[in-house]
Amino acid sequence: MTSDSRNEWVGVILAAGAGSRMRSSIPKPLHTLCGRTLLEQTMWILHKAGIERVVVVASPTLAADRRFLEIIGEVPGALATVAIQSEPRGTGDALLSASDAAGDASHILVANADMPLITAETVRTMLDTHTDSRAAITLLTGKGSAPAGFGRVRRDADGRVTEIVEEADADEATLSVNEFNAGYYCMDASLAWNVLVGLAPSPGGEIYITDAVAAAQVSGNAEATVETVLASDLSEVTGVNDRTELAAAEAALRARIRRHWMIEGVTMIDPETTYIDSSVVIGQDTTVRPNTHLLGSTTIGLGAVIGPGSVLKDTRVGDGADIVSSHVESARIGERASIGPFSHLRPGAVIGSDVHVGNYAEVKNSVVGPGAKIGHFSYVGDATIGAGANIGAGTVTCNYDGDAKHQTYVGENAFIGSGSMLVAPISIGAGASTGAGSVVTHDVPPGSRVAGVPAKPMPDTDVNTGQDTGI
Repeated sequence: MTSDSRNEWVGVILAAGAGSRMRSSIPKPLHTLCGRTLLEQTMWILHKAGIERVVVVASPTLAADRRFLEIIGEVPGALATVAIQSEPRGTGDALLSASDAAGDASHILVANADMPLITAETVRTMLDTHTDSRAAITLLTGKGSAPAGFGRVRRDADGRVTEIVEEADADEATLSVNEFNAGYYCMDASLAWNVLVGLAPSPGGEIYITDAVAAAQVSGNAEATVETVLASDLSEVTGVNDRTELAAAEAALRARIRRHWMIEGVTMIDPETTYIDSSVVIGQDTTVRPNTHLLGSTTIGLGAVIGPGSVLKDTRVGDGADIVSSHVESARIGERASIGPFSHLRPGAVIGSDVHVGNYAEVKNSVVGPGAKIGHFSYVGDATIGAGANIGAGTVTCNYDGDAKHQTYVGENAFIGSGSMLVAPISIGAGASTGAGSVVTHDVPPGSRVAGVPAKPMPDTDVNTGQDTGI
């Protein structure tokens, strides 16, 4: 579709269902798989397919949920609005609830928030088929064993679609039909609104969007044709109604994600134990070792090695970095840096190029300059560590006084002895050093040496005699 034709479309996402089978206080559209909620996943699919305007039909409970309000408007390039279905009166009533918000759009794409495995390619095929055929309605259908709850598509002797029969209303002959309605629709907007208004409720009081198919063809409009697009992969039309189906959908989506990145040049030693969220980006020739989780908006450069047993969330990793058995969240790691094993980089950690953070080290809200080393058993918080500095084993930046956090500055090429306590706020000058076990409570000038509890300046000594020079 061209940009102009896309502007004629509005996507309507039906998300007002109660989702009672989830047995959860969380509304079904807000359950997550591979790092996105079901609603977010659907919004992203429509955006990738070229739908720029989206209306989300929500129940009053969902619309009042803080998490729902945060999601609306987060998809780049998509303009999302909310329509409320005040009572659960079926899918047809839900779509009618979106009529005002849809505005003057010529065509409607109706999507379900609980079908996270449909692809943008399938949606684009539906849009193109609908536009090229000038159909009134275009259905997505599947052939084979129908999933529970899906209506059957009935055709006449010439193969034209005549109606969709909901599973609950189908007789044995209809249930044996092997073509089922998958729940995605393209519709001519003016026809849809006119037909939906006239639909009669079912015996249960619900208005079915599926009844619009038969109603359109008896509306007197000779051009009210119904086209179909057959889903080539039945996994795409799988719905999520309970926790088991959510887990199955996540496994399927996770497998797609892994396959995508392996085709793009990423090595996975054991794909089945590798967990990658939808928004993660991985560079070529990176190796992901077993039991690794790449979550959120994590981005990894070229030729990195991640794992085994690492968890990275919302983190940027530079080319050639090596992260072993460590937990990293909201951090930045420079080129060729090495992390771990068993270290923790917390939010705000900025690790420069060629830095080494060894085993059992924790870095929080700190900048570690290029080539610096934090070898073992150390805590660096609210600090700036200069290039080439060495942080000895057991060093702690004492950044919290019980009321506020304070900053520590360690200059370039400084040497912090093992077991040093740096009591912030404090500055250790470039090239300065602290003795093992020092408790440093005052600033240390560049090039100076301090030791002791509390740390005091050390006298200069002659390297040949070991005697105090008196300087």
